[in-house]
Amino acid sequence: MALCCRFQTPTSDDEEARKYTKVFVDTKKILLLGTGESGKTTIIKQMKILHINGFSDEDRKARIPNIKQNIHESIFDILYNMDKIDPPVQPRRGDTRISIDFILNLGPKEPSEYNEEYFNHVKAAWQDEGVKETFQRSNEYQLIDSAEHFLNRIDAIKQPDYIPDTQDILFCRIETKSISKIEFEVPLSKFEGSSAKFWMYDVGGQRGHRKRWIQAFDGIQAILFLISASDFDQKLREDPTKNRLQEAFDLFKDIHRTKFVREAGLIVFLNKQDLLQRKIQEQHRKVETYFPEYANYIPSKKDEWDGSDEYQRAKLFMRHKILSIASMPVKIENVGFVPGYNINEELSPRDVHVHFTIATDTNNIKRVFESVREIILTHITGKVFSL
Repeated sequence: MALCCRFQTPTSDDEEARKYTKVFVDTKKILLLGTGESGKTTIIKQMKILHINGFSDEDRKARIPNIKQNIHESIFDILYNMDKIDPPVQPRRGDTRISIDFILNLGPKEPSEYNEEYFNHVKAAWQDEGVKETFQRSNEYQLIDSAEHFLNRIDAIKQPDYIPDTQDILFCRIETKSISKIEFEVPLSKFEGSSAKFWMYDVGGQRGHRKRWIQAFDGIQAILFLISASDFDQKLREDPTKNRLQEAFDLFKDIHRTKFVREAGLIVFLNKQDLLQRKIQEQHRKVETYFPEYANYIPSKKDEWDGSDEYQRAKLFMRHKILSIASMPVKIENVGFVPGYNINEELSPRDVHVHFTIATDTNNIKRVFESVREIILTHITGKVFSL
């Protein structure tokens, strides 16, 4: 009796699934994490500039409503808080009050029309020394980082033929409310004609969005954790009792300990170094006011601190905080097979790569990402794991 074997011809769906699985395994996947307004979305934009084709005219035009919304949010928040901060601030010019009242009467929502009258009032208010003083004290209330950039660009933005330039796109603030992904390839100079594929995921950083993060952990080779270094003197939008930078450190500690990313490389961007430098060197903000342990912090000799640059000391202190968290052993408790007993496992400290960044500076991000790329390709094993 003959043995008959039947083979099923693979369907096109099966073939597509195999192809996608191969691409998924071969692609290096990076997850951007961090608190709100740390610069994650700006990094995504920089990848588009550096590794795709940048922004088309359609992309730029589509951002105009968001840029105008950023302007109104910025000027309204500054003017609204003039008499709320302690001590309060008064306008320096008598005629500024007309423009202040005009803008405040519009309320926090956008005006029905961004006309010449509106922009003239915004410009007049922004030129007042009292308004500028309130802006300088923006750590005492909530203000988006792009405020100064766009308020200084009023004359260009109000023009009927205005098209955002690349810096406008980078500074444009839109809250991330869903998981987004960008795909790009990076040439590998070591191998003629070859390239590495990357998928980079961006998720919301506000507290209410973090429950979605776990959805993006599957198969991640590297976590790029962003911290806004300039937030050391600011409070959370969601919780005015919590320091923003401390929230970032606490969140990093949680990510460092989570079992879902033990196989992933961990890279930290201490971002917004330009704003940190300005706060310390120009505005003379004191880190020890918010982090008392900073008063006794002295960088190690290998950090090459000359003892006089306070900004350099501050950024090294923040890196020290990150490395201290990463050096802590992680204890994992698993339920054992014997009823009533637990099996405890202590994992050794993991390597963390820390970079000082300015997300709105394309050259800075280009240099840093070249280093990050080598870390991912050289040191990450590429293992794929499931939740």
